[in-house]
Amino acid sequence: MYFVDKDVLLERLDYIEQLTEAFEKRHGLALERACHMLIEAVVDVGNMIIDAFILRDPGSYKDVMDIMANEGVIKESDNHHFQATFKWRSELTRNYTNLSHEEMKDDFIAHLSAYRDYKENVFNFFQNEGQAITAFRGGQHEV
Repeated sequence: MYFVDKDVLLERLDYIEQLTEAFEKRHGLALERACHMLIEAVVDVGNMIIDAFILRDPGSYKDVMDIMANEGVIKESDNHHFQATFKWRSELTRNYTNLSHEEMKDDFIAHLSAYRDYKENVFNFFQNEGQAITAFRGGQHEV
């Protein structure tokens, strides 16, 4: 079993929440950073949960969220929302000189609900899945 630092997990969930709160006001490089970090943070938390519950090893970002949906951490509809935005990771890391900020922003706004609901979905999963308590180390906050 892998032990996951609950403090780090909670910090990342709070970070996702902060990124979504002022998303519509972001432009240019700030928008790029917000979009990129939303994707990275969601997948990072997903990997932490997969490690804690000893779920199958993901092969890609898409696979991480597929596992999260299959295990009931997120709804299948949220998985589709995440998948729709993950295409931007490639654009942000490879084609960053030719990005359409408008198109990227519109895409994220259309699917932002999955990012906004993520923290609550993870907390609900923890409350319904008893074995997680032994897989995490860190502070004893309520999750």
